[in-house]
Amino acid sequence: MGEIRLAGRMDEFTSFIVMDVLERAQALERQGHDVVHLEVGEPDFDPPPPVVEAMRKAVCEGKTHYTHSLGIWPLREAIAARYKVRYGVEVSPERVCVTTGTSAAFLMIFGALLETGDAVAMSDPGYPCYPNFVRYVGGRPKPLPIAEADGFQLVPERLEREDLAGVTMFVVSSPANPTGTITGRATYEWIHERGFRLISDEIYHELVYTGQKEFSGLAVSDDVIVVDGFSKRWAMTGCRLGWMVVPQDMVRAVNRLSQNLYISPPTPSQWGGMAALESGAGHVECMRREYAARNRLLVDGLRRLGFSVSFRPQGAFYVFADVSRFCDDSFRFCMEMLHEAHVAATPGVDFGRNCTSRYVRFAYTAGQERIEAGLGRIERWLAGRG
Repeated sequence: MGEIRLAGRMDEFTSFIVMDVLERAQALERQGHDVVHLEVGEPDFDPPPPVVEAMRKAVCEGKTHYTHSLGIWPLREAIAARYKVRYGVEVSPERVCVTTGTSAAFLMIFGALLETGDAVAMSDPGYPCYPNFVRYVGGRPKPLPIAEADGFQLVPERLEREDLAGVTMFVVSSPANPTGTITGRATYEWIHERGFRLISDEIYHELVYTGQKEFSGLAVSDDVIVVDGFSKRWAMTGCRLGWMVVPQDMVRAVNRLSQNLYISPPTPSQWGGMAALESGAGHVECMRREYAARNRLLVDGLRRLGFSVSFRPQGAFYVFADVSRFCDDSFRFCMEMLHEAHVAATPGVDFGRNCTSRYVRFAYTAGQERIEAGLGRIERWLAGRG
């Protein structure tokens, strides 16, 4: 058959470096080493017990067949009701599209709205899968540099100076990966008022540690597309269940894409999602309090060791720490730390090109004892590096 010839789109399709780090860490573990995992943004908690029971019951009752491609109606109604209760926003269940994780949501949004060559603006550093989603459907990522001095967020003053030729939409994640930043409402309004399509990634909502009240992008405009899901706040990553709220005239397009690409979201997971919305609030609050304690422990510990963390992350479960005091190559720093100290973290270069070689993302998705163990290992390792 000869050598396989890959499609040209793969030339700029980057690896997800955090997964490369995880796989190297797992190889070390197979060799008998104990690794402290501070790399993967996956909750270490189990889903709320009502979620587990609902999924078990769904399987036992034979609820394992295809559903409507946009999700079961009771779940769409429950998600719509959530926006009224939590954000004071009226949303029709017709506009709620349940998806096979938020990755599927983004692929369908970009597939439905982007023409070849359209540019999508996003922060740099930012979530590394966004650019690849855009490239996959023929669009162009437009990374916009964000500064630590601005709290790692897009701000209107800097946006005014950007060349946005060819940009048709923005993606804003708040709280953000990898920085834990909450973006101010003024940024959402600036984007909307200038006629750009705005996608608001709200997957880390409720995991906020500052006491400030969150707002949904839908509070800015009914035209904003919101992406959210069950993975983070309800610890349901493997259930692959997300949703998006889209304008009414986009629903049928998403319906057609979902029918062809996914058929329907996982059925038992959808019943688990119902239970999460109905009975999972207490579980989320327990997790949030634990994450807040880990946030304090990790930030204080990294600062004590000489890492520069200029502001405490406001949400999500990440610390984006400046390691330039120790190394100007975050990838090399992380690989050495993994193999020599057996602590896994994600190099900043996974999240863009804007000064990211200076930063490392630490995820506080491990318990406090493991974080303390990791900090101790890093301290000894740094002392040994001279």
